Amino acid sequence: MKIEINKLFPHPMNQRIYGYEDNSELLEQMKRSNRLKSIVITPNFLIISGHRRVECCKTLGITEIECEIVEGDSVKYMEIMLAENAYRVKTNIQLLKEAEMYAEIEKRKANERRIETGKQNLGHGSEEFPRTPLVEKGRTTEIVAEKIGMSESSYKRGLKVMKRIEQENDPMIEWILGETVNENITDAAILAEKPIGFIQDVIELTGGDKAKIPSAIREVEQSELKQKLHLPPGKYQVLYCDLSNNPPENLAKLPIGEIGEADSVLFIWTKPTKLSLALQLITTWGYQYKTCMIWYQDVFAVSDKAEILLVSKKGNPPMIQQTSEAGGKTEKPELVRQMISATYTGTLVELTFGESDLDGWAMW
Repeated sequence: MKIEINKLFPHPMNQRIYGYEDNSELLEQMKRSNRLKSIVITPNFLIISGHRRVECCKTLGITEIECEIVEGDSVKYMEIMLAENAYRVKTNIQLLKEAEMYAEIEKRKANERRIETGKQNLGHGSEEFPRTPLVEKGRTTEIVAEKIGMSESSYKRGLKVMKRIEQENDPMIEWILGETVNENITDAAILAEKPIGFIQDVIELTGGDKAKIPSAIREVEQSELKQKLHLPPGKYQVLYCDLSNNPPENLAKLPIGEIGEADSVLFIWTKPTKLSLALQLITTWGYQYKTCMIWYQDVFAVSDKAEILLVSKKGNPPMIQQTSEAGGKTEKPELVRQMISATYTGTLVELTFGESDLDGWAMW
């Protein structure tokens, strides 16, 4: 049936989830076509689906619109609204706000199941709720995450960000958290846990450009990390590091490349099982892998006992060419560092997890 548009009013959840939207494309479509899909309303003229169509009709001066009236409770209305919007393109914020409705629906269904289970235990089952479950099993977070097309972990991180946004009074902090969660939920979760000063520094670096948010986050993180690390002063021609045994977590976040000269060499000891990590570090620190040296230790097998010295460079430094065989019980660090010292005349630093007294080397 047709209803006068001025009698209709929007569902409050529609504005909360989808906000103010650009209807220009839909408006042009409606101008070109005389066909308009019916909207869905409740018996008391609450719009369930078709908010954008109604707004476009008002713009075009249309006073009546075809409506389909459905009866039900609030859960049914929420399910219809979500189903009608299932195929529209949405931001992560809109998906997370839809999740609020899905969570409420699942909560009410769970309560209905508890009530029906009680009836069945008393021998009073109903046709509406037979003994075989009609609803999905599993935790609510798993069900809701699947419905909005996110992994459970992303959904949980997103919830934390949304909670932080709702608690904020600063519009700029709301802006940066909102823009970040739409682009990358992991970045947004990191940002949401940071203190106000950190977020304000990120905002300042972006200059209001949302495209700069990821790089601004990394820049502020690096700045804070440098202050905590107390990196050795100056620049070095050679950086030497042994990751063979228990490298620390988050090693990729260390700004090691900054202490290397424009023309410098990076040596990293690693084991076969940690080779992929070492190669990632080389790239992250701004170096290019060139070659490697192998310390055999009299081993010829598929084993993690052999150790590999990855040789990488930045710029155009001289490359080590010597070869040597470790005899007897020669210790790996002493032998190799002596070879390096004989090749390079510049400054050398060892990034160490132990101690060393080799002359001519800085230690960190």
